[in-house]
Amino acid sequence: MDGPHQDPEIITYQIPRIEIYGVSDDELSRIEEGYGQVGHYLTFATNFLSFGTAFLITLLTGTFSDRLKTIFTLVAAVCAIGFVISGILWLRQRKKVPGVIAKIRSRKTDPQVPPTGQS
Repeated sequence: MDGPHQDPEIITYQIPRIEIYGVSDDELSRIEEGYGQVGHYLTFATNFLSFGTAFLITLLTGTFSDRLKTIFTLVAAVCAIGFVISGILWLRQRKKVPGVIAKIRSRKTDPQVPPTGQS
């Protein structure tokens, strides 16, 4: 080692304004739940659409036995149903979280500025 260990110099800059909103535990839970589910529903919808489209294109362009055609048709149908259901769930859930956030922001009133000399 070349010398004694020195702590790095830390430079801080004051933020001109910080706004703080009071949030209840229930609101935080709904935000957490909403964001997690929205992502899952969208992922499922896009996966169902991709798989269903792949099976449908294969079914329409290839020649298969009756049994294999039935299996491909069932897979494509299940994927279509899964896409519709998860797509509807995604459309419904994606609006809930912004609604909760808008409700929190609507509590905004005139700022309470602390007297000078306090931090």
